[in-house]
Amino acid sequence: SGNGLSPQYILNKIYELTNGDAIIATEVGQHQIWTAQYYKFTKPRSFISSGGLGTMGFGLGASIGASIARPGKKVFNIAGDGSFRMNLNELATAVEYNVPVIVVIMNNHALGMVRQWQNMFYDGRYSQTTLDRCTNFVKLAEAFGAVGFNLTEESQVESVIKEAMSLERPVVINCEIDRDLKVWPMVPPGAALEEVIVGESDIGN
Repeated sequence: SGNGLSPQYILNKIYELTNGDAIIATEVGQHQIWTAQYYKFTKPRSFISSGGLGTMGFGLGASIGASIARPGKKVFNIAGDGSFRMNLNELATAVEYNVPVIVVIMNNHALGMVRQWQNMFYDGRYSQTTLDRCTNFVKLAEAFGAVGFNLTEESQVESVIKEAMSLERPVVINCEIDRDLKVWPMVPPGAALEEVIVGESDIGN
């Protein structure tokens, strides 16, 4: 979009650098949908996600399990900052057993999917969706014994992902993205599938 670091760019770059041959786990939220849309899955059992069950915190444990089950396979956990906080203590497990999972945090400092609904359907009345907690995920990763990177620009993405893939250690990559990026398409609450919203211009129509 030209508006800073985008999740779409990051996911396309992960696909490119893994030749589409990685196992991708996700947490729950906007990042989960972006992953389904922008990583071009071609093989079964390579997308590990809880679907619509809403189990925030699912991805880290799932990625650790996948990495143990498929040694030698590149395994990524695509997370949001809200979901990652649910089970981030399992980094200790990944470090203890040297499980080389790569956690990519789409960090918008918010519960992005709920914030999107509050923005679109509740006139921007935000309640408990802003996460200005000043958590330094790079230092957090290092405190657990993992490796941490911080991404703020697209020009950094390729080199950081390449380095993360070469380390064969648990890695956390914090990606600073805009708080008000939205997922499209989406179906409004209580609406039928044919009432899908595909962009800002459809809101209220």
